[in-house]
Amino acid sequence: MSTGDGLAIIAATVVTILVAVLATVLVLLSRTLRELRAALVILEEDALALLDDARVSVRDAATEIDRVERLVTSAEHLDEAKRAIATPVVKAMAFGTGVSRAAQRLREGEVRRGLPTSKRRRSAS
Repeated sequence: MSTGDGLAIIAATVVTILVAVLATVLVLLSRTLRELRAALVILEEDALALLDDARVSVRDAATEIDRVERLVTSAEHLDEAKRAIATPVVKAMAFGTGVSRAAQRLREGEVRRGLPTSKRRRSAS
């Protein structure tokens, strides 16, 4: 065997080892890539489920916001109606109280003078 033959055998051995190492690396990369794809599928499913839940939550929140807005609007209308009614009602109640007190004072005045009510009405006419 010559030196050239020896170098060729060594070169062939080194190339064979390199090919084996590269084949092993490719197999490991292929396995990792499959695991990565499986994880990506799971992640995609989870993300889609999460987005669906978020859509439902946003729709529910929008419904609740509309409901609260209607309640607030109703409360504002009731407050306006209360203000519109309260002033005349308070005035009417005050007028009624004033009339009642005046009538009571008139009756007390008639009783104090000692005149019966029937005589008083005749004398005023």
